[in-house]
Amino acid sequence: MANVTDTALAELRFDGQRYGFWQKVDIRESVDDLCASVRLAITRPGTGTEDGSRLGLTANTVADVLVGGALVTTVRPDNVRRRVYPDDHTIHVEARSLGRELVDCQYSQTLSGLKLGEIVKRICGTFKVPVKIATETAVVPDFSMQCEIPANALINAVRAANLLLYPLPDGGLILTKPTDAAPVASLVYGVHIKNYEVVDEFKLRFSDYVIKGYDYASDSALKGTIKDGGIGFFRPMHIVADRHGQGLGGCDRRATLERNRRLARAHRIELEVQGWRYLDGDGNWQPWAINTQVRVIIPHEGIDGVFLIGERAFRLDDKGGRVTALQVMHRNAFLGEEKKKAKRGAGVKGARK
Repeated sequence: MANVTDTALAELRFDGQRYGFWQKVDIRESVDDLCASVRLAITRPGTGTEDGSRLGLTANTVADVLVGGALVTTVRPDNVRRRVYPDDHTIHVEARSLGRELVDCQYSQTLSGLKLGEIVKRICGTFKVPVKIATETAVVPDFSMQCEIPANALINAVRAANLLLYPLPDGGLILTKPTDAAPVASLVYGVHIKNYEVVDEFKLRFSDYVIKGYDYASDSALKGTIKDGGIGFFRPMHIVADRHGQGLGGCDRRATLERNRRLARAHRIELEVQGWRYLDGDGNWQPWAINTQVRVIIPHEGIDGVFLIGERAFRLDDKGGRVTALQVMHRNAFLGEEKKKAKRGAGVKGARK
């Protein structure tokens, strides 16, 4: 990937109107969240009442957010603020993608004998959230929410199935596996990477993982346990097996998945790269996206490996200019599979090429 300057603009489009040239931008997505978040701000002369600067956003507005002309998310406004000064005014817009209703609302529903993909479709359909099922899913014998936040129930069931559910540019969701596709780009410190952090978040790890459940059919208690050999003191994590993912794996397997995910996520890299897009193999600009892989090369850290993008934020302000923040981890952090010959708890330096 050539180190070419990216001059893309962030643009808000709705009802035939276009607003660009925002002075502050923050557009975030994560494979752990069901909605993208957008924050935009601009300062303009006057009070904002003379020329329609109130934008015209309402509670029912659905707006497209574009970066360099490419759709990156579709949102509804959370709030619009206009702060007025003697000579000018500042407009702040905060919005989230269509999956926000799954995060904000509480709802009740009971489903039995359906595949996980069908459950996701039905719940998203209730809230008019578009969804794409991009993988085969297993049957979930019983799925129940009682006055609960749908996002929590869906995320628990999806994680138990070793899958991801995250936002797409159209504002909807995709249910899929962590990608194993080739890296979309290579990022080299001193060439593409402005700065980085190597994070060892030890608080994510526990000495013992205990999953407890109950099999009502056989009237018996269930229990699965596993240890993290890298924690030499008593620091237990006891989890009650929720009813959202029943049938997607026994308690022992779910304990193993919980440990392995935490083990991998405790070690990650946070990068800042210039611009919001990269050049693909055909020389076309593409916005950075979650659930894609990149090769990261930081020679003096001994890092040269392929990592999956779990979080991404497009940022713009008067200090750093146009930058993208990427949080990258080994794919195992999202899959939960046993990693062979892991060192430092499947640490950052573990995957090299």
